Amino acid sequence: MTGNRFCLVSAISVAFILSFASVVGAQIDVGNFTISGEAEVVGVPQSRSGERSKFEEYRNVPETVIVPDLKLKINSKKNDYFLEFDSAKVGLDDQDYRLRFGRYGLFNVELEWDQVPHLFNSDTAATPFARSDGTFTLASKPTVTGSLDCTTVGHTCQWVNSNSERINLKLLQGFARLKVRYTPMPGWTFNAAYQSQNTSGDRAFGTVTNGFSNIVELAEPTDYQTHNIEVGGEYTASRWTLGLKYNASLFHNNTSTLVWDNPFNITGVGAACVDAVASTCRGRLDLYPSNQAHTWTLTGTAVLPLKTRFMGTVSYGMRLQDDSFQPFTINTAVAQPVLRRSSLDGDVRPTMVNVTLVNRLFDRLDLKTYYRLYDLDNRSKRLFLEGGYIRSDTGAARNAADGLTSFPYAYSKQNIGLDARYDITRWLSGKLSYGWERMHRERREVLNGDEQSFGPTIDIKPAYWLLFRGSYRRYLRKAPNYDAGRAVVYETGETPNEIREDRLAALRKFDEAARRRNKLGFFTQVTPLENVTLHGGFDFTSDHFPRSDIGAQRDVNYSPSVGFVYGPVPWANFFGDYNWDRVDWKMRAMQRSNVAQTPEGDPDRLWTSRGTDRVHTFSLGTDLKLIESLLGLRLQYGFSYGESLVHASGSTCAGCTQATDYPSITNRWHELLARFEYSVHKNVDLRFGYYFNRYSSKDFGVDIMKLWMGDVDAGANDSIFLGDRLKGSYEAHVGFMGLRFKF
Repeated sequence: MTGNRFCLVSAISVAFILSFASVVGAQIDVGNFTISGEAEVVGVPQSRSGERSKFEEYRNVPETVIVPDLKLKINSKKNDYFLEFDSAKVGLDDQDYRLRFGRYGLFNVELEWDQVPHLFNSDTAATPFARSDGTFTLASKPTVTGSLDCTTVGHTCQWVNSNSERINLKLLQGFARLKVRYTPMPGWTFNAAYQSQNTSGDRAFGTVTNGFSNIVELAEPTDYQTHNIEVGGEYTASRWTLGLKYNASLFHNNTSTLVWDNPFNITGVGAACVDAVASTCRGRLDLYPSNQAHTWTLTGTAVLPLKTRFMGTVSYGMRLQDDSFQPFTINTAVAQPVLRRSSLDGDVRPTMVNVTLVNRLFDRLDLKTYYRLYDLDNRSKRLFLEGGYIRSDTGAARNAADGLTSFPYAYSKQNIGLDARYDITRWLSGKLSYGWERMHRERREVLNGDEQSFGPTIDIKPAYWLLFRGSYRRYLRKAPNYDAGRAVVYETGETPNEIREDRLAALRKFDEAARRRNKLGFFTQVTPLENVTLHGGFDFTSDHFPRSDIGAQRDVNYSPSVGFVYGPVPWANFFGDYNWDRVDWKMRAMQRSNVAQTPEGDPDRLWTSRGTDRVHTFSLGTDLKLIESLLGLRLQYGFSYGESLVHASGSTCAGCTQATDYPSITNRWHELLARFEYSVHKNVDLRFGYYFNRYSSKDFGVDIMKLWMGDVDAGANDSIFLGDRLKGSYEAHVGFMGLRFKF
């Protein structure tokens, strides 16, 4: 039926356009204004197999007639006033509309509405929960738990499969934007902007109940609203500029708390359920809090003596959040510590300073220096937990004897850089760079860390057809006085003296640990003939953490690429590219155990993982003007192959969990586009073509997902999931035929 409708509409559209092609003009005059524009109507028949969710992850491809593009422009004949309207994919989930109007040289107003879909799953996800906003309820529960035998009557496996209903997991982001620019007189410019972003839909969200024993995966009801406001002005003189700007961001989460029935407390349903210390009737989780941020920014530039130019920016902000605290647990059978405050009273004050000086006093020598400061001043109130805290929804309070005090983390970062570039000859230039960074943290393992970087960049261009650029940079980061116990939250019965020093010394968090980094870059472009251009590049980054016995050990990235553009004749153009990305990494993990057991620093308690990620991307295409200004053809093919391998070893002691290799992950993607464009009239084009897209994936962590996973992992026999598979393979064939006309 859809195919017949497509053919009928296409035939009518062709007849209409051909009938009026002879009278269509380049523009339309209406009084003191001229109107011009273009529009297109396209039919999209298609055939698809496999899962739709991956194919349409960020787009909407309906099998119907659509208007993919519409443009309208109105100009006054004096060229003072204007109005422009653009739209794309009218009526679809990824539609976009834009309207601009104003007076040249005086003011400009722009309004836009844009939508971005994100489809997670439309084929396999299901849930037994009924939902009202953030509350998830069950009409029934399993009668048998803890068994691995799915054939047992009333077992979790049977219950979840029988009582679950399909649900689509997707988000839709809508953006409404307004921008105004006003220049009342030379030198003065005022800007104002407003953006409203709404994100709505459902996505997978994992929770735990009964301590950390049971996983319950829910479809989180997402409903975010964000308002961004910007107001500012700038004055430009002959030798200096000065600007002031204010930004505000207001975020509101319309669903701030999740509450769900626990299917593994089988004492009853709803009000009949009975809380117990070891098994709660319901779970509760506080989601992302509503908050606001305000920033004031002052910028300026100045031309100074001795051929020096100054550029500077100073900003100060306030980030505020005062979400109400939830009780530690919703479980009425657990005695809860008292909270002396009802909300966070969060207050963070970021300050940023950026100053740059550029000097060109000496011939062939460019000098640049900069200083940057970022200070995150956290003024949020501390909270003293005199009765300790509840770690989960079951069990007694922890650290009840000593109490705990929350600590608002803060940090500051300073950067100083120097660059010197010198043109040695007409075809050879070199640059030397040096950078220093000081990171100061509060209540972290490293309070003050320094990193220095230095290296050259060389440009060689012996002829107009040859360019070579190479760069190298060495980074040295120190982590003095690393104290892993400074930020440790101790478990019940564990004191600092009982924590083994070798365990603390072994652990290094990669963002704070000492690091040695090497970065190498290479790029070349060769044009041996006027119609041939070859290019190639290579990027290399190596990270090594010399003092980290536990955690990240090494990370190496390679990224070579080559490509060409060839135009043998004026009406034909060929192009191709190949990129190879490879990442090799090594990590070491340590089994967590009580101090009374085998110490965690012993070799037989360690796991070592080595991973390799490889991605090959290839593209080849051509643009042909078969008949000048009449018939054009574009052919393009793309292929990508990705592979992830993880090899694990270690933990050979008796009774220890043995390290095993993770199943390899592979992804393949093919795309072919063939598009013809035929000019029926100087203002009427006929476009038709074919689009092929195929994707396949092998990912053990996703491919095996289903509502009940107990037959795959014994630890999941009392857990339920949505069963969504996010990377399903598909194959799609899409044809299109459209008419574009200009006026």
